[in-house]
Amino acid sequence: MIKLLSDGIVDEMISMACKLVAEKGMMTRNSELIVVAGKNGMLQVKGNRIFPSAEALKSCMNHLKQNRISTGDFYENQHGWPDMLIDHRATDDLVIKLTDLPYQFCDHRERQIIPLTRNHVIEGTKLMHVLSVQQNIKGYSCGVPQDTANPLKTIEQYLIGFRYNQNGGGTIQSVAAEVEMDFNEIRCIAEGRENFQDRSLMLFSPSPMILDADELYLCFKSGINISSFMVGSMPMMGMTGPVDPIGSYVLGIAEVLGAATILHALFPQAKAYIYPHPQAMDLRSGQMAFGTIEHARLEMLKLWVMKALGLQYYNLKDIMTSAQMPGSMAQGDKALGFYTGLMAGYKAFNLMPLSTDQVWSPVQALLDIDALRNAWAATRPISNADAVTNAWETICEAIDNDCLFAETTDTLMNMHENYEMSSIYNRFFSSEVWNSGGRQPELLAVEDKCQELISTWDFHPNQKKLDKILKIYYKLCKKYNTEPLKLN
Repeated sequence: MIKLLSDGIVDEMISMACKLVAEKGMMTRNSELIVVAGKNGMLQVKGNRIFPSAEALKSCMNHLKQNRISTGDFYENQHGWPDMLIDHRATDDLVIKLTDLPYQFCDHRERQIIPLTRNHVIEGTKLMHVLSVQQNIKGYSCGVPQDTANPLKTIEQYLIGFRYNQNGGGTIQSVAAEVEMDFNEIRCIAEGRENFQDRSLMLFSPSPMILDADELYLCFKSGINISSFMVGSMPMMGMTGPVDPIGSYVLGIAEVLGAATILHALFPQAKAYIYPHPQAMDLRSGQMAFGTIEHARLEMLKLWVMKALGLQYYNLKDIMTSAQMPGSMAQGDKALGFYTGLMAGYKAFNLMPLSTDQVWSPVQALLDIDALRNAWAATRPISNADAVTNAWETICEAIDNDCLFAETTDTLMNMHENYEMSSIYNRFFSSEVWNSGGRQPELLAVEDKCQELISTWDFHPNQKKLDKILKIYYKLCKKYNTEPLKLN
């Protein structure tokens, strides 16, 4: 494992973050939060800032260290933000997940980016199901359909996952308040949960030191029980956070600890998790930059921070690129993320598509899975218990029989163990062969592989659950005057 920081620096960063929480508190624009916090003896309110007591911070830190993630359903799926967390006790095998954040589609042949449609999401989700069955790839749907009523987008994303993928539905998108109760009922039916009052919230707050999030209103809604929550923050180096990586992590840690401490004081029974997630900036535009050296360094540091905090989990390693199309930039960015992630000790990866997390591309998904598995395989220890002895016997056999090693028993028996036999590419090992082979575009084989995989799709969910879900969904479609999904 590569060492990026000197001994003791992470502990110093955490200590400084706690000092920030105590002295500066957290600002909020949520009036309900201010009122409720003012009535809590562990918290002090001054204007629009909330200051946790030292006792509250200590209690929260202890609480965070005790929380493990649940094992999920039969397929180890959490159907939401807990999928972003990996238990340290987990297997040493490689974990690959495809994100469900995209809302656009990449037509690389026409070099166009267009809105993600229902049909795009269905086809992409079929692909994800087959990848799950054949290669144990995690994920629910490939994104959020845009050709429907705004309040129904997240619901349709979840419904497509439930209908077309053995992993079921899942989403980490914000849900429109006017359909939140209906969507929660759909999720309870699909996931076999009986308590309709429970909510598990993901709250990403802006910097610096601000506790605000779209779903914060659910904390104060009558009849709702907050069973768990995760607080994240994304300070951007040089814009919404200090320009250096250590400074941005100090701020990011302070923000998640401060927010988690306040919420833990208000909801002490809820499981609490944190996700410090600092980002790098593009100096030309001031926007977040992904696939860069700075971004890779921040992601490597994250594993150190989570361990130093004494948490029993860590976050999936996001693999992102700023590229809009499959090509050299996308593959270069992704390769940097793969290898620096492995060097840092990551074993679980979240594959974002193109344009950070916006643009779904089935071709890019297969390229990423193939490249990551190659990187993983290339860095695994070689099993060599009897290799030297076997070498003597095989070499002697070839010499004594005046034959090629391709003809030996050892080669015939161990070819599959020493060579990866599957590939998504058609490789041409000379320009002459490439010319005679028709000068095939390299992505054509990947496109064909996508279609081949999708053609094998065959899945049907529990029909009774689907009927109950559709009853709620059709009622919402009528309410918003929207033509329902055609689920074949």
